[in-house]
This record gives sequence, C-alpha cells and structure tokens, in this order.
Amino acid sequence: MRNIRQFNTMKAGRIFITLILSFLSLGLFAQHKSKSKIVKGYDAIYPFKNGKAKVEKGGKMGYINVSGEEFIPCKYDAIYPFEMGKAKVERNGKFGFINETGEEVIEPKFDYIGPFKNGRAIVRYDGKLEVIDTEGNVLTEGNHGAPTP
Repeated sequence: MRNIRQFNTMKAGRIFITLILSFLSLGLFAQHKSKSKIVKGYDAIYPFKNGKAKVEKGGKMGYINVSGEEFIPCKYDAIYPFEMGKAKVERNGKFGFINETGEEVIEPKFDYIGPFKNGRAIVRYDGKLEVIDTEGNVLTEGNHGAPTP
C-alpha cells in the first residue's frame, strides 16, 4: 500500500511541476509578444497571410511584411480584404482602393463603392450614383447618375 501512495505522490509531483513549467513558459511567451508590440508601437497585429499582416496604430490601419517593415502606412480607418491584388480602403469616410504595395489605385474620394462586376462598380460620388472602372474613372457623365438622399 505504501508503494502505491509513494507512486501517486511522485505522479502528482510530476504533474504539478509540468503545470508550473507550462505556466512559466506561457508567461515568458506573453511577455516576449507584448514587448515586441510595444517596441513596434502597434495597438494590434493581425495574423500574417501571404507574407503580410494588417496592423493598427492610433485607430488607423496599415500593413507590415514578415520583416516587420510597414509597407502600407497606418493612415486608413479601415482596410478590407485583398481580392485580385486590390483592397478597398476607407479614409475620412471616403472609399478607394490600394494595390498590394500600398499604392492608391483608386483615390479614396467616393462616399460608397460597391463590388466590381465585369470591371465596373457602382459608386456614390457628389450625391449621385455613378459607374467607375477598375482605375476609378467615372464612366457616366453629367447627370446620368440618380441623386441619392
């Protein structure tokens, strides 16, 4: 009976030590992670996908690469997912598009941009509904756009 108690005590001791070591390593990992966040100065770093991660700083969004270099500056209120090499962005309540290097391919000047279909999208611009192409050129002219409330 004594051997069984001694075995259970040793087993419990091993489990206790394993738990302590696990908690310590988690704590060290969390400290390391939070230190890098403070050093980088980001409020949030989202998971990496295709070698880039969305970041937030001071309520603005941008992107970093795997080396931690900010290649899309944190100047957008929102950055939507990249599709076909472009992402919709919002800045000061206006919408546009950027490419994967951060270049604004469609300046954020539209009040609304719908999804692109066949290279065209409906936008709200200057109080009217218009149609643009993938470069942001307004294809409707004059008062063809219907006024919106």
